[in-house]
Amino acid sequence: MTTYEGFAELETKGWSDDTISSGYVSMFSEASDMAIPAIVSSIEGTQKILDLCCGQGNVTEALVKAGHSVTGADFSSKMLSYARERVPDGDFVEADAQDLPFENASFDSVVCSFGLMHVPDQTKALSEIRRVLKPRGQFIMTSWRGPDMSPVFQVFYSSVQEHGHPSVKMPDSPNFHQFADEEMAQSILNDAGFDVKKQEQVDCFWMLHSPEVLAEIFQNGAPRGGYLLSQQPEANNAAIKAVVAQKVRERFGDGDKWRAPIPACLIVACAR
Repeated sequence: MTTYEGFAELETKGWSDDTISSGYVSMFSEASDMAIPAIVSSIEGTQKILDLCCGQGNVTEALVKAGHSVTGADFSSKMLSYARERVPDGDFVEADAQDLPFENASFDSVVCSFGLMHVPDQTKALSEIRRVLKPRGQFIMTSWRGPDMSPVFQVFYSSVQEHGHPSVKMPDSPNFHQFADEEMAQSILNDAGFDVKKQEQVDCFWMLHSPEVLAEIFQNGAPRGGYLLSQQPEANNAAIKAVVAQKVRERFGDGDKWRAPIPACLIVACAR
């Protein structure tokens, strides 16, 4: 079985890069933050929660405000520095989702918002999530829908395919959108010891002040997008960005702004 070493290196470098980490916090998270209310409302009662792949602590903050006892965990010290600024009294731990430093049955719920797709060994991560959950504990995650359902990913990936240099290829990685496929997600989670209770779409989007901003979000706010654009020869990079902007103008116009939809999938599962 592949270990996705190239992908792991890409993610590690990306989330430790000042441009990517700050770009995610300042630009990309405008869309991912829109899934937070659906996550918080899926949790009943007051619980002890692990916010896995917590990033800049946006979900951690919301869960703490809702009255929960929360531990945020992320492998990126750079992202954790943002989290600690955001939630100064928060409990944050630098940790790998594939090897969690917590005792068995430590948490009532585990939340992983747009994080699992960035983990190389997702089977191992799910095993660890299952291990640290109490019996019948809840696992709540979000994932981006793929290009078949996501206008933003349609625009971005089609532009890269049309104008990207053939030498620029992503390292082998798990299917980035597999948890947004209902049948695939159920199969993976069932195999990991979870019963899926709910799958629903969450309508996230960016309100862009110019059509050129979408390519900037991908280049400066996401490891994969940043890789796909930054590795391009200058002419290809410029061509991709020009086509992305043109497609934004054609598809996403909303008055003097551009509403760029990037729908997500929310999954609520229960550990057996």
